[in-house]
Amino acid sequence: MIKTIILDDEKHCLITLEHLLKQIEDVEILAILQDSREAKAAIETLKPDIVFLDIEMPNLSGFEVLEQFDSFDFKFVFTTAYNQYAIKALKMSALDYLLKPVSLEDIQELIEKFRQDQLLVSKEQLSNVYKFDKDKVQDRIALSVQEGLLFVMIEDIMYVEASGSYCNIVMKDQTKHLISKGISMFEEVLNDQPNFFRAHKSYIINLKFVKQYIRGDGGEIVMDDGKYVNISRAKKTEFLNLFQKI
Repeated sequence: MIKTIILDDEKHCLITLEHLLKQIEDVEILAILQDSREAKAAIETLKPDIVFLDIEMPNLSGFEVLEQFDSFDFKFVFTTAYNQYAIKALKMSALDYLLKPVSLEDIQELIEKFRQDQLLVSKEQLSNVYKFDKDKVQDRIALSVQEGLLFVMIEDIMYVEASGSYCNIVMKDQTKHLISKGISMFEEVLNDQPNFFRAHKSYIINLKFVKQYIRGDGGEIVMDDGKYVNISRAKKTEFLNLFQKI
């Protein structure tokens, strides 16, 4: 059984999530909480596998609830009506980030992700993530990998390749990391990085690693590792204008 706790200050949200979870086989609800101050004791006593928690709540926010723990032997899923926390949730290696209203499909997908993604995030890693967010450190990003969080230099990312609801992050040394986030999330994270360009619905490329452009309807970009990346017709002119031509 996958043991869960639900934390939300809004009763109707608790009822909705409870109803959805009860439709999933092998999922057990251990506690339903409205007061975030009760969360730490409940989690330590009941030892859930997954904690669903809202972000904006009276007394303690979802982030502040997590800060009370020295280590994590549970996964956490943020449920919120606000999308401005998406980057922070990604950096914190949340199992998922669900926008309300949550659907049955959302729950089914994250339970499957839980079964595949067994991560332990230490408080030291969490502190590093908070430092990145508060101090506006822009040179690294935290990637969720099997062992925990992998902090990589953003400038060393060669390209991001969409693979269904996942992404392959390919580094300049040609190592590859499969991350359980969609490409739109990475586009948001890399939006203020001047060298990154959304060449296609399936690709974000680092312009520093562009080797060649091959003419065509939209054309193709050849990366330093030999990867051929399609460029959409709508992006062709914008891409070509980024380079000084001789």
